Amino acid sequence: MTSFGRGRGWSNHQSQDKDQGLRRPGGSASSNNKVLKDIIDKIVSYDECESVSPKLIQDIVDLLTIAINEDSLRYVCDSLWKQAIYHSLTSKIALIFSDNMVVRLEDTNKNTIRSRFLRFLQDNYISKEKDRVEDKRTFANKVLLHAEVYYHMKLSDGNRLKILAEPLIQYLEDLLQDNPKDNIYFIMIQILRAGKDLYAACPGGLESLIMTIRQLLVKENLHSPENNAALLLIVELANNDYEIKDTRLKHFYFSNIKSLSFEPPFSHEELKVILTTKTENDNQLREIENNPRIIREEMKNDIPEHGNYSKNSSGPRAIRGSGALDKAKKGININAKSNSLRTTPPRERNKGWGHDDRFHEHYE
Repeated sequence: MTSFGRGRGWSNHQSQDKDQGLRRPGGSASSNNKVLKDIIDKIVSYDECESVSPKLIQDIVDLLTIAINEDSLRYVCDSLWKQAIYHSLTSKIALIFSDNMVVRLEDTNKNTIRSRFLRFLQDNYISKEKDRVEDKRTFANKVLLHAEVYYHMKLSDGNRLKILAEPLIQYLEDLLQDNPKDNIYFIMIQILRAGKDLYAACPGGLESLIMTIRQLLVKENLHSPENNAALLLIVELANNDYEIKDTRLKHFYFSNIKSLSFEPPFSHEELKVILTTKTENDNQLREIENNPRIIREEMKNDIPEHGNYSKNSSGPRAIRGSGALDKAKKGININAKSNSLRTTPPRERNKGWGHDDRFHEHYE
């Protein structure tokens, strides 16, 4: 079985799915889609500002168990994860599939949901360069999903998965290079809530990111005191073991950065759904609140009748994170900006995530 190891490089080739325990459903497509819709409806229904209730987790486990019994878990899970990447519900799906009760479920070949989910995240990372150029909304959702899973998914000993750390740092570097003004707040939140673990897992990578941030402070005109304060806070965290204890410093950053918190969940920034609507006169971007009625309507249209879940993937609707990238700035040479920020030679692309048959020994 293809899987991940610790301390080994990520390969640039696509992972191969060798386990055949869960086949693509044939005549049971309608039943599988009913399970899928029921799970999505439950995910939509909970308030993201609150913690996920044990009852909600148990309800989803029960529904996934139905899929296991029908030999269809692969189809249901892959459809949900693609929903997180190409459509919406990114943060909520990350939270649900970081819960140990969910990810420890096994298929008929004893492969856990966690192993499949990590393989999905790996494939996202391997294809990220294409998305950065061709589909920025999908790229943004991949970053958001990866960041949320890294923060929420824990092993039985309470530790985060080290295998996810270096890819997350590289994602953050990508965001800085592509569109720093819009992504600084999002990057600050990731460092604030998981900086210690990121440094423990990948000190060199995080130090390189911090140096890039120092260069931004010195060289880039961000036209935003709040962005400058966020960059300064990231450097301050790096210089103080990724923890701010001094009350005067906390007050300073509270005064200069909106919605900042030094305690979980760190940020209360509201997620939005961005819908593109065409009028008779022009194209407009219409921003609406992420409410359950609208999401349910999207789900009704997005879920296929017979299993092709990549429908409309060329123009996905996305939930935007606090700093997730939505569109490229016109007139900016991204490559030139990227080169101006680098102080060290670029690391090998996609390094840090490889294949190793010892996965269950380390992560189950």
